[in-house]
Amino acid sequence: MSRIALIGKSTAKYISLLIDIWNSGDCAVLIDWQAPFRTAMEMMCEAGVRKCYVQADLWVECTFNEFYEIEILRFSIDNEATFVLSECLYNKFCADYSRSEAVIIYSSGTTGKSKGIILSHFAINTNADAIIGYMHPSASDDCMYTLKQLSHSSTLTGELLVALKSRTKLVITTSAVPPRYILTTVRQYHVSILYLNPTLLSLVCGEVRRNTYDVSSLRRIYVSGAILNDKVYKNAQSILRGISVFNVYGLSEAAPRVTAQTLECCKSNSVGKPIDGVEITIVNEIGTPVPDGTRGIIHVKMPCLFSGYVTGNEKHLSIYRGWLNTGDIGFKDKFGELHVMGRIDDVIICDAHKVYPSDVEKIIMEDQSILDCAVSSCIVNDSEVIGCLYVSGKDCSMDIVHRLRNTLMQYEIPKKYLRVETIPHNSRGKVNRKEVADILSENSLKA
Repeated sequence: MSRIALIGKSTAKYISLLIDIWNSGDCAVLIDWQAPFRTAMEMMCEAGVRKCYVQADLWVECTFNEFYEIEILRFSIDNEATFVLSECLYNKFCADYSRSEAVIIYSSGTTGKSKGIILSHFAINTNADAIIGYMHPSASDDCMYTLKQLSHSSTLTGELLVALKSRTKLVITTSAVPPRYILTTVRQYHVSILYLNPTLLSLVCGEVRRNTYDVSSLRRIYVSGAILNDKVYKNAQSILRGISVFNVYGLSEAAPRVTAQTLECCKSNSVGKPIDGVEITIVNEIGTPVPDGTRGIIHVKMPCLFSGYVTGNEKHLSIYRGWLNTGDIGFKDKFGELHVMGRIDDVIICDAHKVYPSDVEKIIMEDQSILDCAVSSCIVNDSEVIGCLYVSGKDCSMDIVHRLRNTLMQYEIPKKYLRVETIPHNSRGKVNRKEVADILSENSLKA
């Protein structure tokens, strides 16, 4: 078995090469095509890659002399923005449940250096089967549509593999497009299942509110990649009437799906209940399970966990029976549905108190004039304080402070506010907390 890198947009050629790598008994190292050249090469060297397929128009001017041990094979693509998965790709794919390496997925790296996560054929195929088990996609009636990158585990397993294994029609848009294009594509291909991250869902809802589109074929939207805030969730429920909006949750180490909402399990803006074969426990900092409604660290037990990292160990060690420590904070509600509040790394310690950014952001977003926001620690006058970036058509800083004073403890209220055009997100739609902190700190220095 060899590890072969694959770098490119989510095109038909990319998928064909991926299946070829699997059929030859090799492992595909999937690297986001937006990764800087040197970062991508370092990932490949770390993973022991000796051959790399790269989309021809990505690295035209780069020199590979420093990385002479890696054979670079360029491949060309059709300049088609959107395409339908062809019958030959369905026929070419063969499900494999062996424990051998299938893919190495690199994490988003928002809380540090990206880590190469090794997933077996058994892990991704078993997880895809469980997803099919709650989605029940129909090869004769459904058409699925994705715009996300196949270098992300959620797209690879939860969308591409689900389509290949169930032989359901899949439409793929290869790069970023405006929401009007998404909605036009839904109409053109009679899409019934749409995959979005929270940012795209918000943009699509805004477009539907402003203009009229025929989306009568659309029955379900699955949202993943980041936490869906309550404001966007409520807007989606109101604007997209007749269309079920379901949250799903997971992490690459879990291959990736852990929980999902269904028609029987969507009583609030939760991420649903565990999918088939998955158990979840919420524990405190010493590993003791906590009652429903109490926040704690999410631990997961399932048959399709990752095989390890290319280098290094888990950042968050298990504190409950050897189960996977997800590094996420959450709780179960009275219906048994999971709510994810954020990462352990995002929690801010202020005057010996824990401050959860999601709590502060939730209250800020209650203001209809605020389109988006992000809370993080930052440095102001050589001191660490809580800061807030927000997107709005007007200066809302004083209004935010007034609302927070009536709701939060004094130590939870941000001391620094900055109105911006956009909140920084990574390619998976998650808020980049490090960049938020940097923007707040740099603005303080300029002031």
